[in-house]
Amino acid sequence: MAARITDEEWDKLSPENFETHSLLRAVDAMDELRDDLNDGEDAAPPQLRTDLLKLHQLAMAVINEGSRSQVADLFELAGDLDEQVSYMMTKLEEIQDTLSRLTALYPDSLYYGGLDGAE
Repeated sequence: MAARITDEEWDKLSPENFETHSLLRAVDAMDELRDDLNDGEDAAPPQLRTDLLKLHQLAMAVINEGSRSQVADLFELAGDLDEQVSYMMTKLEEIQDTLSRLTALYPDSLYYGGLDGAE
């Protein structure tokens, strides 16, 4: 059985209120994150995870063990990861914005199981 919505709600589901092409742009944004989030060869964890563990190792050496010789490496890697994660957040925010614009059009009548009437 198809869910029923009011004519007014139906009218809101229009290209003026939501451009469906924006969902393809969200897919493009996700594709740009695949290299950062995919497992590596032979099910190796994503490089970001490996880099975060390396950053932890460097931070332990510098902060907990007082290794001055690794300070530059610590902050270089931290800066690189900060830039990478910032880029990823921007792409995720693009995806979330698209989804939020679509879910804002959610017909109230669907909350109540739909209405009787024409599809």
